[in-house]
Amino acid sequence: MKKIAIIAFILMEVLALTACSNQLQQGNNNMQYFFSGEIVKVETEYLLIEVNDIGNTDLLDGTTMEVSTAVASANGCPNFTIGEYAKVLLAENVTDDSSGQLTALSIYKVDETGAVIHE
Repeated sequence: MKKIAIIAFILMEVLALTACSNQLQQGNNNMQYFFSGEIVKVETEYLLIEVNDIGNTDLLDGTTMEVSTAVASANGCPNFTIGEYAKVLLAENVTDDSSGQLTALSIYKVDETGAVIHE
């Protein structure tokens, strides 16, 4: 009886872990990509960000990227002003020649060192 209970418990744990992992939004190769930079322009629909930390993307420092303020995060996009810093979480990798507006999973306010500022 103990063996059956242990096997049932293990199966329940495996099923629970599988269900949780399917709910996570993952990018290509099960990664989420990010970069950070300074806000150089603020519009209602997008932010123009000059990259100062490429994170794990294929961007170059100094690249300017347009990022949509419509994000997948439940908290939405924080209000930014020019000169503030943002960390952008993406579902896929980007390069300097990425055209158009990037759609982020989430955007966080950070300080110049990259530490997240909680509002």
